[in-house]
Amino acid sequence: MLTMDAIEHYRGLAAARGPLLVATDLDGTLAPIVPHASEARVPPGALAVMERLTGAARVAVITGRDLNTARRLVPVEGVVVVGSHGLEASFDDPLIPGVDRIALSAALERVEQQVISAVPSSFLHIERKAISTAFHYRAAPDLEPQLRQVLSALPEGLRLRDGRMVLEVIPDARGGKDVALTALARHLRCKAMLVMGDDATDVAMFRAALSLARDEGMHVVLAGVASGPETPPEIIELADVVLRSTEEALEGLETLARALGV
Repeated sequence: MLTMDAIEHYRGLAAARGPLLVATDLDGTLAPIVPHASEARVPPGALAVMERLTGAARVAVITGRDLNTARRLVPVEGVVVVGSHGLEASFDDPLIPGVDRIALSAALERVEQQVISAVPSSFLHIERKAISTAFHYRAAPDLEPQLRQVLSALPEGLRLRDGRMVLEVIPDARGGKDVALTALARHLRCKAMLVMGDDATDVAMFRAALSLARDEGMHVVLAGVASGPETPPEIIELADVVLRSTEEALEGLETLARALGV
C-alpha cells in the first residue's frame, strides 16, 4: 500500500505544469520478475492504466528488451517504446545512436559460440535479442562466475552490462537509458516527469532526470521499485517514492491517473 507521502508526490505531479511524461522500465517495474525472461507478462491492470494515462500524459517504456519484444509486451497505442537500453527507438533523434546490425549480429554470434563452447549448460539460458545477447543465470546461479570469466574479454565494439541475474553483451555505443530519457523529454517537450525503474540501468535514467530537473527546471518524481536484495542501493537512495513491488508500482500509476482525471 502506498504511503501518504507517496500519494502526495503523485498528486503534486498531476498538478504540475505540463506536458507530463511518464517514463517507465518494463521488467521488475511493470512486469514481475520471473525465472525465465520469455515468461514475463505485463499484468492487464498495468496495461489498462497506461492506456488511460495516454489521455492526459505522454507515456513511454524504456527497456532492455528489444523494440519488437517490448511492443508485444506493451501493446498499448500511444505508448512510445525505447528498447535495447536506449539503442532502439520508435522515434528519430540525433541522441539515439545508429547500429550496424549486420556486423553486430556476426560479432554476437561469435560470442555466443564462445560461451557455449566454454560453458555448454549455458545454452538453455541464452536470450538473443535484436541487437544484444543476454546470458541469464537466475535459474542457475552457479553459472555466473563461469559466464563472467568467458565474457571478461569481448571483441572491439561490444561491452558487458550487468543486470538482475543477467549478463548482457551490447554494442559499445554512446547509448543508454539516460540518453534515451533525455532524448524523449526533449522530443516530447515535457515540463514534468514521473520516472520508474528498479535496475542498475535505471540508476542512470534517474540521474538523467535529476539533471533535467536541475538544468531545465522540470518537475521530476523518481519512483524506485525495490522488490528484493537484487535492487541496486542507488535506486532507493535516489527515489522520491520507494515501491516494494510491481503491485505498488501499479497502485502508483492508478493514483496518478485518478489525480489527472483519467
